[in-house]
Amino acid sequence: MEGRLRFDRFTFDTATARLWADDEEIRLTPKAANVLRVLVAHAGETVSKDKLFAAVWPGVVVTDDALTTCIAELRRALNDDPKQPRFIETRHRRGYLFAAPPLPAERAGAAAHDVAAIAVLPLADLSPAADHAYLCDGIAEELINALTQVDGLRVVARAASSCFREIGTDVRAAGRQLGANALLTGSVRKSGGRLRVSVQLIDAGTGYHRWSRQFDRAFDDVFAIQDEIAGSVARSLRGEVLSPAQRQSIRRPVANTSAYEHFLRARQCLARQTREDHKRGVQLFERAIAIDPSYAPAYAGLAMAHAALHEWFGAEEADREAAERNSERALALAPNLADVHVARGCALSLSRRYAEAAEAFEDAIDLNPNLFEAYYYHARSSFAAGQIERSADLFCRAAAVRREDFQSALLAAQSLRRLGRAEEAREMGLEGIRRAERALELNPGDSRAMSLAPGTLLEVGEPDRALEWLERGLSLHPDDMSTLINGACVYARLGNKERALDLLERAFTWRWGQRDWIEHDSDYDNLRDEPRFQTLLARLR
Repeated sequence: MEGRLRFDRFTFDTATARLWADDEEIRLTPKAANVLRVLVAHAGETVSKDKLFAAVWPGVVVTDDALTTCIAELRRALNDDPKQPRFIETRHRRGYLFAAPPLPAERAGAAAHDVAAIAVLPLADLSPAADHAYLCDGIAEELINALTQVDGLRVVARAASSCFREIGTDVRAAGRQLGANALLTGSVRKSGGRLRVSVQLIDAGTGYHRWSRQFDRAFDDVFAIQDEIAGSVARSLRGEVLSPAQRQSIRRPVANTSAYEHFLRARQCLARQTREDHKRGVQLFERAIAIDPSYAPAYAGLAMAHAALHEWFGAEEADREAAERNSERALALAPNLADVHVARGCALSLSRRYAEAAEAFEDAIDLNPNLFEAYYYHARSSFAAGQIERSADLFCRAAAVRREDFQSALLAAQSLRRLGRAEEAREMGLEGIRRAERALELNPGDSRAMSLAPGTLLEVGEPDRALEWLERGLSLHPDDMSTLINGACVYARLGNKERALDLLERAFTWRWGQRDWIEHDSDYDNLRDEPRFQTLLARLR
């Protein structure tokens, strides 16, 4: 792409290598300007250091310091944080990637500054009794789900954005920490049968409002309100009127409002990831279905709740059957909803019907190429099936879709190591550690970050740090299944078999349902000849 290009509030002329922030020109040194020209020309691709040296310093031998100096200058000019980059991302030992999709200046001008990423912050509960947090979180998540359908727009996951609950949050700081150019904030007030939703779309770089809207309607209009907000955001950020197909893609299914409230409460339970909360979620999904038997998302949610109970909390046959039955019903009701195909894929993988599960996940990706869950669960299913190369590719794609997610990056590194692709594994592992660090900055009690990252910390030569993270996780979350399982893997690799087996025994007491994963995970290799391990493994189905 050539000519004048726009990204966020910046305009760059590829012919003259001149850069502007709004109407003010930013003076760059010639070499830094040429580095930016090469990166922008290959936006979305990793540009190797060799390619940059050849383009900017042809025929001249220079050290890495020359390039590093130019990158630092560009980051200062773009106000870009290297730890939370919006524009220039470092690709360890490979080069650099320009992450913001540039648009022709005339189109970007119509878009009122093109935006690469948006975060939907938690909506404040202004209801009289302040007892509608589930509704605030639910509307925010529905908006996130809708916005993932918008081509070219990256949406920060709810797990990251939900850390910014305080009213009066510094939006510019939040934008930097979340790697978002724009923020959607607001409040919800429900009183009787009335609903008031106020939202503001904010430029994260300046802190200024792009627009604000208030909806004061009957609660029955909650679905229309969500559609209008998502459509307004999409039009504002992409700078164009949405086609009927695009409007349809961001529209969420409509339900009886009482059923919808039960659905939102159930989904809030699943986010807490405990056995008791999942069982409570099952009850709430079932109530939603009893009220509105045609509401497909409730069946899909119920399938996912039973799948999680089977996988993490007992491997009960009744949960596997319920996951399969409810995912099939959801698919019959809403075959055009990507989430439904994800639920179907997860249910099928529990029965080791991996080929059918793969088809379901691919259908979800076809419907929504930006849906993180489709890639992530497809990757997990592929790993369990022994298709390690496919799992590596899918975990990498999941990590690209959701750039703040540490799980996909760390698990991609694991698959790449199994394939003998050591350099790629190390690079992805370091990226996963960086993401886990950022997750813990936002949420110091994140059990998944503290349990999953230690295995990769071992790989990059940081065993003391690995044990510190792990023991902190075990102290804070002694009964968390992921913490127990990953802790056992770390201790097994360190040769502390007794400690590893003690943790596994605590986990296997619940008949943790991941036997296929264990059979393909090299972290258990030190334990395979141990009689105690074989006895424990026999408990799994």
